[in-house]
Amino acid sequence: MLDIPGDHLEGGGQILRTALALSCILSRPIRIFKIRAKRPNPGLKSQHLSVLETLSRLFAARTEGVKLNSTEIIFSPQSKFIKETYLRIDLQTAGSIGLFLQPLLLVAALRSGGGGLSLEIRGGTCGLGAIPVDYYPVVVFPTLKNSGLKANLEILRRGYYPKGGGEVKVEIEKITHPTDIVLERQGKITQIKGISIASKPLKERNVCQRQIDSAKRILLQRYPVPMQIEEMYVDTLSLGLELNLYAYTDTGCILWSDSRGEQKKTAEEVGLQAATKLINQIDSGAAVDLHLADNLIPWLALLGGKIKTSEVTLHTQTNIWICELFLGKIFTVRDNTISCEGSKGIL
Repeated sequence: MLDIPGDHLEGGGQILRTALALSCILSRPIRIFKIRAKRPNPGLKSQHLSVLETLSRLFAARTEGVKLNSTEIIFSPQSKFIKETYLRIDLQTAGSIGLFLQPLLLVAALRSGGGGLSLEIRGGTCGLGAIPVDYYPVVVFPTLKNSGLKANLEILRRGYYPKGGGEVKVEIEKITHPTDIVLERQGKITQIKGISIASKPLKERNVCQRQIDSAKRILLQRYPVPMQIEEMYVDTLSLGLELNLYAYTDTGCILWSDSRGEQKKTAEEVGLQAATKLINQIDSGAAVDLHLADNLIPWLALLGGKIKTSEVTLHTQTNIWICELFLGKIFTVRDNTISCEGSKGIL
């Protein structure tokens, strides 16, 4: 059994999600203690329980300590492959669907049977401290397609804090011939796209177009490329607004940025923040934005490859540390370039 201190580095839910996914893929029992010890409210919360319970069901795991606010768990998968092909999950809060998907995507692509895995998930589609669920179909899926991933995500309903109520459908097929991940050169920006989203009651204040105008004002000054940012007003249980931007390059890279509405934050500020974030990613020369880097670390650990990111964040460092607990010293980090020999032989 592998002992994992949950208060190391980032010290949050990332340790739990990545460790559980690797435990299932490698059939390695684990004990995680001091779970989320660095957070104001330590221990397992509802969204973490959902991940634990779902993976326990899929891999017939023996568990201990799986309860609300628990700071220590034992997780021992008994099946080497996913035992079901369809699940419906209700996170019951505005908990991030995107974060929930992180470990599920990994295990479904590498440890599902011939039928893959279909998911219907209810929860939050965009929230503070979590990447919007749009990130998967726009950035993660296309990036991993080159490594053999076939996946699709459909957003049925948007859900914001505090009531959530967002719904998505996800289809993930097993990767049959995995290949390494190589993303080192950004290349030239060819176009910028995006989507400005807000709850329908905010339409009378024209917030979607205000977000777009604010973002375009700064982006068009720097990048003379085609720019298409759509607007969308949606039915939601709680009011929310967001702006997601993505830049495409001639080497196939997709760089992402986003911003969400908050109290006392104007639509213009949302647009400016999203645009500034995108400019920072582009100007860094990175082929992989800072969010994609930490998402790709477990994939690199298993498939091998090399990426150049804009920043080696604490989340990325934490994922590297977890992967090396399972697989030994396999990563090399020089400046913002991360390379890994990979462990495809174990798949």
